[in-house]
Amino acid sequence: MLARKPVVGRVKSDVLVGAQRKKVSVSNIFDLSPVMRQIVQVIGVLIGFVLIMMIINAYTTKLGYEVVKTQTAVVQLTKDNDTLDVEVASLKSPVRIQQIAVEQLGMVLPDSFVYSTKSATTERNVQTKQQIID
Repeated sequence: MLARKPVVGRVKSDVLVGAQRKKVSVSNIFDLSPVMRQIVQVIGVLIGFVLIMMIINAYTTKLGYEVVKTQTAVVQLTKDNDTLDVEVASLKSPVRIQQIAVEQLGMVLPDSFVYSTKSATTERNVQTKQQIID
């Protein structure tokens, strides 16, 4: 094996001293042949495409979770609405209204009912008033 002889007192010109380092430009580092440059560009485009696809996939997944959450809320609100409809129907019940009128308000049912129709007013000689127009 070959070895250099130790040099004492002299510095050869091919040896780099810390203060005298050669500057290497960026263009020399990336000095690629045209074929290599095209390969690097294609790889860069592919990496960019993959990143865009990953972002779109993440966004689609997020929207999917939001759709499921919204559908769950719609189902819950529909159940609540049905419950409220049943409650409204029970509160509108004529039997309940009559019970409250008799027990709490002291009202009584009349002894007789008179039903009137449009033709009945002419048979009994009842005068009808004209509608008030503003």
